[in-house]
Amino acid sequence: MKTIIIPILSVLVSLSANAALLKTEASTNKLESVTLSSSATTNSEGEEIKLSEVGAGLRAKKVFMVNVKVYVGELYVADTGKLNKADPMTSLKDQKAVAIQLHFMREVDADNVQKSFKDALKANSVNLDDAQIKQFLDAVSKGGEAEKGKALTILGTRLKDGNEKISYETTTGSVTEIKGPAGLIEKVFSIWLGKPSDDGVAQLKKSILK
Repeated sequence: MKTIIIPILSVLVSLSANAALLKTEASTNKLESVTLSSSATTNSEGEEIKLSEVGAGLRAKKVFMVNVKVYVGELYVADTGKLNKADPMTSLKDQKAVAIQLHFMREVDADNVQKSFKDALKANSVNLDDAQIKQFLDAVSKGGEAEKGKALTILGTRLKDGNEKISYETTTGSVTEIKGPAGLIEKVFSIWLGKPSDDGVAQLKKSILK
């Protein structure tokens, strides 16, 4: 009998979500037609983690010289006191968990969602052939279109063994988990918090971190 060893790192798991990755607490604030949240909770390795909303912003995309509203993005972190808004990427390593929710204002097919993420990763010199990044982009591609009026969630958590996990929840509630070494969260969240890939992402980042 052959023994099959599955590496601990670079693990891709698809789950059928029975509950949302984030349980959000609605606030009285709105951006566009989206009701924003003041905080959220998530669960990691049996521990409940409370996240505070950092801010929110509109992601627009120029199409044929017209700015099209794509989604409202909300950023959450476990410890706002440790977030350096002037240089958020350097302080992500100090967060037990970080999440972004994308509330879509129009339907966007999976190919275009993946393309926008790829463009942002390239702008931040992230290697698209990295095993975990390929798994993340594959999850985006297989996750189907982003539905209007629903939220797509990306959650990054630091694990007790020093590794990291990215959880990708589609607008239909399907969750894919990607586990990898330290640095995975920073790579994925560079899409929104790193060097902007276009003016729309730049404005979104500015609004979130103001």
